[in-house]
Amino acid sequence: MVDPSAVRRIVIDAARLVKTGEIVVFGSASLAFWLENAPTSRDVDLWVTPSERGDAVEALMGELSWYHERHSSYVEVLGPETFAGPRTWRERALRLSLPEAPGVAVIVPHPHDVLISKLERLAPSDRDHIQRILSEAPIDRDRLEALAAESPYRTGDAPLASTEAFELHIAEILATLPD
Repeated sequence: MVDPSAVRRIVIDAARLVKTGEIVVFGSASLAFWLENAPTSRDVDLWVTPSERGDAVEALMGELSWYHERHSSYVEVLGPETFAGPRTWRERALRLSLPEAPGVAVIVPHPHDVLISKLERLAPSDRDHIQRILSEAPIDRDRLEALAAESPYRTGDAPLASTEAFELHIAEILATLPD
């Protein structure tokens, strides 16, 4: 498990390998950049541009790599299609410039956008992460609905089964929010 306090170091290590380009940190590990009570995560999910640099990051820092063995944490490099955030998520994202890798832009989606991306699956750990997000970054029903309207589940870019699960789960979360 990746402790939230280790996420920044892991991203810096990945950025050093990338040298020039962009890294998007998404999923549970991204919450370490935003929340005081961020959860631990199984790994650090990234997507890297240019993608061939992501291949090097995955090879050197991925599951069962020397990096994983040495640091008890690893990186999973995925494509942008794996982050099902609202269409305008980049407008709210945190943008970091790291002195250790000045040629790499690090982008971290806002917690509300991460919340939207977790609603299709909504595993027990996702429920915990959503509660952490809502406790530190409250959102009302109207705003959450507006973000959901921009998600791939509502824009027709997701499979029907995923859309049905998303709608079921967002209704559950909306029922817990103030008007």
